[in-house]
Amino acid sequence: MTALLLAGAALRLFGLNNLAPPGITHDEVANWLIDRSILAGEHAIYFTRAYGHEAGFHYLQTAFVALLGDNVLALRLPAAFCGLLGVAVTFALARQLFGKNVALIAAGLLAVLFWPVFYGRLALRAISLPLVAGLSAYFWWKAWEFEGVNGRKGEGVKGKVTPSPRDVLIAHPFTLSGFFAGLSIHTYMAARAVPIFYALWLAYLAIFHWPDFKQRWRGIVLFLVMFAAVAAPLVIFLQTVPDAEFRISEVDAPLQALRYGDLEPVLQNGLKLLGMFGFVGDPLWREGVPSAPVFEPVVAVLFYAGLLLGLWRWRQPRYAFLLIWLAVAVTPSLVTINAPSHIRSILILPVLTVLPALVMHRLGQLSTVIRNLSTRSSQILVLTLLLFYAARTSVLQFQTWPNGGDVPFVWQAAFTAMARYLDGRSDLSAASIAGWSPSTMDSPTMTLLRQNDDLPLSHFDPQEGTLILPAAEPVVVIRPSDLPLDPYWETQLTDWGFTRSPLHPFTLYEMEEKPVIEWENPMNTQFGDELLLLGYEWLENGDLVLGWLVTAVPPAPRQQFSHSLAADGSQLADTYRFDAPDPQGIWFPHWQPGDLILQRLTPPALDQATQLRLGWFDPTTCTPGPCQNLRTEDGAEFVLLPVE
Repeated sequence: MTALLLAGAALRLFGLNNLAPPGITHDEVANWLIDRSILAGEHAIYFTRAYGHEAGFHYLQTAFVALLGDNVLALRLPAAFCGLLGVAVTFALARQLFGKNVALIAAGLLAVLFWPVFYGRLALRAISLPLVAGLSAYFWWKAWEFEGVNGRKGEGVKGKVTPSPRDVLIAHPFTLSGFFAGLSIHTYMAARAVPIFYALWLAYLAIFHWPDFKQRWRGIVLFLVMFAAVAAPLVIFLQTVPDAEFRISEVDAPLQALRYGDLEPVLQNGLKLLGMFGFVGDPLWREGVPSAPVFEPVVAVLFYAGLLLGLWRWRQPRYAFLLIWLAVAVTPSLVTINAPSHIRSILILPVLTVLPALVMHRLGQLSTVIRNLSTRSSQILVLTLLLFYAARTSVLQFQTWPNGGDVPFVWQAAFTAMARYLDGRSDLSAASIAGWSPSTMDSPTMTLLRQNDDLPLSHFDPQEGTLILPAAEPVVVIRPSDLPLDPYWETQLTDWGFTRSPLHPFTLYEMEEKPVIEWENPMNTQFGDELLLLGYEWLENGDLVLGWLVTAVPPAPRQQFSHSLAADGSQLADTYRFDAPDPQGIWFPHWQPGDLILQRLTPPALDQATQLRLGWFDPTTCTPGPCQNLRTEDGAEFVLLPVE
């Protein structure tokens, strides 16, 4: 078991800091923002930001951030440890049900299988669900044996032990099982399947094993009370704030179809889920290698054989337990889009490898019937399969997945390379970074990826026709290679003398001294104490070029408006740039004092316009309104530029 855990640890910990994954996703950055809010004193049973997060995993992750600092490793280590502990829990549960040999095989497969390894390397809360729910299952079976016979023939019968009052209140296995069952509700959205499982499981026991159920009714009541007590705070919150989980409404189309009597989407999902173990897996790069099945053909056959074995012996509680767990664990994926979804089916992990392990173990027991099989040959088979899956997971995790599909984009591989480059430049005192979300996720992403947070960074979106030149020299601008600058500014940088260096996956622009820009129409109009309009000029194609100097860091989002006006002063059309309101309320200062913000605008309806009304406002003040504009030195809320 030690060797298996070491193998699992190697697969989960090697290159955890931005080798595979090749960077960090916005989801992981959002997790860190929640962790930082906890450290700042904001506590909750459920965090509504980032589409809604149960709080349990965040408090664990926050402890690592507090100990190790603001970096990717601190965010991912809790997931890696949850994955490793999950392997240990599978061993303990399988040993409780089927003995040590089956448990070793099941734990070995789980230690090296791509699915659990993949989620054990992401700073996301999903991997904590199988750990906590698996502990509940383990203590359930400890309790079942603690209070009487466990129904397993040939393995001995334990007499009933009367627990002490302290055991009942604190350490009785039924209490612990209920505690972890309730705690699982606080881990991940797919945990909504846990109460469904226990409802079906208790119904099965009451119908088919009533004498055993009756014998243990006090412990079962204890389990239910603890389960309800621990889960209640989150359940009450979600009932009180039903809109907190609006993400569910975005993915539950099959469930809605089922409610209206249309079975086809759910039936199609059911076939996909049944086939994901040996035929076609999760279709998304964001959830692993698309369409790669959970098992390769040999273990897939063993899994399906184990499933048939469980169906054949469904009257035995331990087999029924596995079958009900498997069926309920895939329910979140069954009733949502993009099936089969590995992350929504992650509750299956504690028992996933038990079924093939049962069949592998029994191959050795066939030696008395089939002469060419032996215990040694079955051991060789198991060892070979474990080595094969360790190699398969290594290839998928470290070679295939990091470079495939949209993985480099989603995990911001370019930002990772940019952060390493900036950390290696001791001569820089500022830099400008192009990105897709400058006012929300780009700044915290670079904070997590960089070692040197003392280097001031400015962020801009080149898709808005914008370019920022930092105040410091040398002047450095960096962009992801797949995010081009506005063509006008690309040409201007070349004309000014910037050196362009393609350094895959990013491109560097550098110049020793700041370029001298002379404006055709100088302005020097101050907006608030934050932005100085230096000047403007009209291009031959009708575009407007503007220059702004940042004189102070804005304390709130700033959005720019430009209105095309007719001769009579009526508004013909409008455009808006920069910080649009974010539905999650996320915003970060992303300009530095001394930054030169350069814009190329294409105002609408210019063929009819005589003037352009230009100004800035705070978009967070527009609801309920009116919007608060930045005023010029003479108190005006805008400037008027003649259209040429």
